Amino acid sequence: MKSEALAFYIDHPVEFAQDILKVNPTKEQVNVMNDVAKYSLVSVKSGHGVGKSALESWIIWWYISTRPYPKIMCTAPTKHQLHDILWAEASKWKRNSKALDNDFEWTSEKIYLKGSQEEWFAIARTSNKPDALQGTHAEHVLIIIDEASGVPDIVFEPVLGSMSTKDAKLLMCGNPTGLSGFFYESHTKLRNMYKTHTIDGSKSEMVDPNYVKQIIEMFGKESDVYRVRVAGEFPKANPDSFISLSLVEERLQETELKTINSISLGVDVARFGDDESVVCTILNHRKLAKLDVFKHNDTMKLTGQLVNIIQNLNVTYPYIYVKVKIDCDGLGVGVFDRLKEIIIEKNLLAIAVECHFGGKGGKVSYDDPIEYKNSTGIMWGTIRNKLLNQNLFLLNDDELISQLTNRKYFIESDGTIRLERKEEMKKRGVHSPDRADALALALYEPVKTMEMSEVSFI
Repeated sequence: MKSEALAFYIDHPVEFAQDILKVNPTKEQVNVMNDVAKYSLVSVKSGHGVGKSALESWIIWWYISTRPYPKIMCTAPTKHQLHDILWAEASKWKRNSKALDNDFEWTSEKIYLKGSQEEWFAIARTSNKPDALQGTHAEHVLIIIDEASGVPDIVFEPVLGSMSTKDAKLLMCGNPTGLSGFFYESHTKLRNMYKTHTIDGSKSEMVDPNYVKQIIEMFGKESDVYRVRVAGEFPKANPDSFISLSLVEERLQETELKTINSISLGVDVARFGDDESVVCTILNHRKLAKLDVFKHNDTMKLTGQLVNIIQNLNVTYPYIYVKVKIDCDGLGVGVFDRLKEIIIEKNLLAIAVECHFGGKGGKVSYDDPIEYKNSTGIMWGTIRNKLLNQNLFLLNDDELISQLTNRKYFIESDGTIRLERKEEMKKRGVHSPDRADALALALYEPVKTMEMSEVSFI
């Protein structure tokens, strides 16, 4: 690139992206890019699908191409977000530009100028280690933090120490899932230090209007799901929600299981015409592998579907018993009784387990400080504890997220916690939590193990 062009592009990232990368940024992307050129600290909260990963990759290529010996540090909470999305996006734009392809080398963790690998580079490090952003000192430093709401505060501590030079820049982007932390404060009490942006997905040309319409129809425009996933706003403080949206959002990520040693199915059988019958598949008590949703109340058809699921699992995971936990309050008892017969008839590797949401209460574990009014609380408490302990990873299913985060709790006169009943939820216009209940069933374990021929717990 000629020196005259570099002199121009150094303060003009939009023109660089248009001329070198051959892209046409949206109005919101243009505003952010111009502010990154002008200011040291820029923080962007947004809904889903507004093009923030593309924006970040353009900023990487602009900065590394227009500064001598720059150091660029990129981080995100998960390997999936950092490498599969942001880093892959950077690779795409390199491939589309002959000039960049000739001058720079791209690897799975590093981008560098050919011949200057140790001094002229961008590097990707996940934020699961406190030292992810340490050791970044140079005249030209750029730090990009993706999905910043999910990055631990301790990772941010070295950032300001790296911002001592005149051309040091920090760009934070993310969905605003939490009501505390470094990213939250950049938009609230510390916003005078930052140039802030909010990108509303409902106003972005990159977001499908049908997606926005669907979110409104499913959850309402005042819901936290809409605020975070569309409007790019922080969730409302909602202390009576048993499971917070931020907690669920933190666990929407891919996780690899080296070996499979247990399979559990949670089966919530629909009672009414507009409810769903749901089969939830959990691997190793920690990974939600699949949700099968059925819109009918025919117990025999549902049993047949359940048999097909078990048979497929027996083929995929031979020698592993499938533990099938069925809600037997209402129609589920028919599914349970028939499934037990079919397991014997077809010699399936499966165990049918009778469950009751209205059963005896207690604690999730011996040392749990919370006691629940009934078994519904114990089941949902298991979900909550696993999320808190980072021992459960969920599917990015909007209906499941809504159900998990919209159930309220009440403190009874005896100090126990009772979760909102389905009837109470429906009265305030919230869907029956069929998918969340199936997840709760799949994770629930009996206190006492019975004989395999007659496993049940209440």
